[in-house]
Amino acid sequence: REMTVLQVINEIERDTVFYEQSGGGVTFTGGEPLAQPSFLLDLLSACRTRTLHTIVDTSGFAPWPILDEIRPLVDLFLYDLKLMDNTRHLQWTGVSNTDILSNLRQLSEVGSRILIRLPLIPGINDDGENLRQTGEFLASLPHVPPVELVPYHNMAEARYAGLGRGYGME
Repeated sequence: REMTVLQVINEIERDTVFYEQSGGGVTFTGGEPLAQPSFLLDLLSACRTRTLHTIVDTSGFAPWPILDEIRPLVDLFLYDLKLMDNTRHLQWTGVSNTDILSNLRQLSEVGSRILIRLPLIPGINDDGENLRQTGEFLASLPHVPPVELVPYHNMAEARYAGLGRGYGME
């Protein structure tokens, strides 16, 4: 459903007591939150004025100026990395990883807090070469971020079935 920034903030504020007790906050995820940069910027600004901890869960696929504009308002980036080889990245995701890797390097250079999330997808990115390249790239960053390995799950299988489409990862 479509919502205004104020409507989303009102939803968020319903859990303020929980955030205060748990030390938690707000995670913007998706899809890709950077796909709606103006709305995300307004939401992050509203959260900042309310001193709410903010996380952006992203693939990093966006122009750098968007990330650069929101980064002062983000307490932590959950940054997904999938494949280091650009040809394979294009094959499996449909987009180049050039900007994704460049954006990650720039976020590291400016000292943003980052947690790398590496989803391990059998037969696609769990091979030794991709893992070695990922480790080398991350080790080359000015501030080496922690890495969380995310095991593959098949939660999308039911969605594909509901759409009457075949699921290719049985």
